[in-house]
Amino acid sequence: MAMQHSPDILVHTGDLFHSYMPQNDDMNFVVSLFKGLRDKTMLIVLQGNHDQPYGYRFSLSPLRQLETMDLIVSTGDQPQASMVENFDGKKVEIHLVSWAPSHIVNHAINDTSPNEEIALFFAHDIDVPKENLPMHFNYYGCGHKHNFFMDEEYDLGRPGSTCMVNWNKEMGGNKRLIVVDIDNSGNEYTLQTLNDVREFKFLTGLDITGMGSEEVNVKMRESLGRLSPKKSKPIIIMQVNGMIDTETERSIERSKILKDCENKLDPLFLHIEPNWQSLGPRKVTLSRPLDVEHSILEYMTQTKDTLSSKIIEKLPRLLGGDSVDTSP
Repeated sequence: MAMQHSPDILVHTGDLFHSYMPQNDDMNFVVSLFKGLRDKTMLIVLQGNHDQPYGYRFSLSPLRQLETMDLIVSTGDQPQASMVENFDGKKVEIHLVSWAPSHIVNHAINDTSPNEEIALFFAHDIDVPKENLPMHFNYYGCGHKHNFFMDEEYDLGRPGSTCMVNWNKEMGGNKRLIVVDIDNSGNEYTLQTLNDVREFKFLTGLDITGMGSEEVNVKMRESLGRLSPKKSKPIIIMQVNGMIDTETERSIERSKILKDCENKLDPLFLHIEPNWQSLGPRKVTLSRPLDVEHSILEYMTQTKDTLSSKIIEKLPRLLGGDSVDTSP
């Protein structure tokens, strides 16, 4: 989508991968995609906190492999880098900061005096109030947070992630590609929605109040079974509401339902959001509360404990008796 605008510079502000040890399929996909961009644009990818091992070990980021292959420009083994590039006869000064402690980012912003008329600043996260950003950079671009943000007055933009984080807030398509046309007289902005990058299925309205576990499991399977995604690898979230008791909650086959539906729907991400409330354990009545053996058996019977037969065998030895009265 970005290449439709024929950009001189294409910037990804970090967290290209979910983990610093991406799967081979993910890395192969990225390498293949970026090879097609190598001769068309300057591709900048910052190292995000997901791209780095703990402890800011930049040299072990998977992005270093992409740099070695000359597929991207990043910050190498250090948290920051800077360069001057020539586009259409104009020199453009570019400053980059990968995921790093906030004092490094703040130092890079406030203690840098660009030498060129056009200067850009990109960081994985900019934790500085927009009112405090120096005006000597023509544009500030950042990432890290997953929601879209754009302030044309302060020339600060964050596209947001194409993956959902907060299901309720992210529905409606607030992720956008930010296209910035920069010259000495100012910036012109074009925003392009990212709604159609992936197919989102957000299922609501499923209320399981008062249901038993078997009915809940059937309802969940039926709701997910009615889905017919139009695109491959959809993102599917099913929100389940209601009031149920603890026994029902304990018997919901959430993991099994997810596994079965993943095999059928082949989603990029499938999540059952347990938005229900538990009423707590059912009331247990003990007819002889001072009789330990009898109370244990009554409790296990009323809570339908599957281990009751084994406990009956062990109670005499544990309590020092020879037999246990199993009558009601």
